[in-house]
Amino acid sequence: MEQVQVLILGHGFVGQYLTELLSTNSVSYAATTTTGRDATIKWQFSGTDTDFSALPAAPFVVVMFPVNGATDADHLCHGYTTHHQTICPDYTPPRWILLGSTRAFTQTPSTKYTPPDTTLGGPRMDAEVHAIEKYNACVLNLVGLWGGARCPRGWARFYTKDRLRTRLNDRSLHLVHGADVARAILAVVRDRTINGRWLVSDQRVYDMLQIVLCDDRVRGLLSELLEEKDVQALLHATRVEDVELGTMCVTRRVDSSHFWDRAAIQPLYVYALDQPDPHVI
Repeated sequence: MEQVQVLILGHGFVGQYLTELLSTNSVSYAATTTTGRDATIKWQFSGTDTDFSALPAAPFVVVMFPVNGATDADHLCHGYTTHHQTICPDYTPPRWILLGSTRAFTQTPSTKYTPPDTTLGGPRMDAEVHAIEKYNACVLNLVGLWGGARCPRGWARFYTKDRLRTRLNDRSLHLVHGADVARAILAVVRDRTINGRWLVSDQRVYDMLQIVLCDDRVRGLLSELLEEKDVQALLHATRVEDVELGTMCVTRRVDSSHFWDRAAIQPLYVYALDQPDPHVI
């Protein structure tokens, strides 16, 4: 099986942007899905029962799916490396790049140097810590992903009155476009010294309420909530039309400047209401 430069485990949402970018930059790659769709390799991680024989050797392996716990991190990282060293004893262990979330980062603002709340991170956080410490992995903890059909404006459909009430206490929304995540991954591939944990966002903060109020149904929910005295006091308004909106109403929770400065690039894609996606595949 021919070696590739980058192996993508779990093609998914970010994968579509990453494969486009790698192709544009003439970087060879292979990607997996559980079904083998779209010319990918049919493969699935199954812990101790995982079969690595379908996977090509690569100096960089990007893990898109959640790895749960240190044990599974060992099964994946050690199992893949051992398989290829059995075939070729000179095979050098790959550089591991894992994608995670910023759920466990609760300080304001959280940065690369903010310790995560491991009780919120769960087994996925355990796997990330283990991969960093044992396999010198790079972990990119991402804020809210968007791009293509994954449009923040469309998230209004998920809001109920109770969920909206809860979110009024913290309207901050942090985003990063899938194409910028792909650029971040390529930057790590190009620079082996970018190790450890990094937070990745588009370096902006958005007002969740401003975005979802584009939906008439959500406007109706907010109108009902504004009949409640505590909501009136929180928003300093009694009508939807009087609610102050915009970035001045929110707090930056994530500062990802350390990553972009280290990678010597900056995010390119910013979300704007009523504007088309700036990067269409």
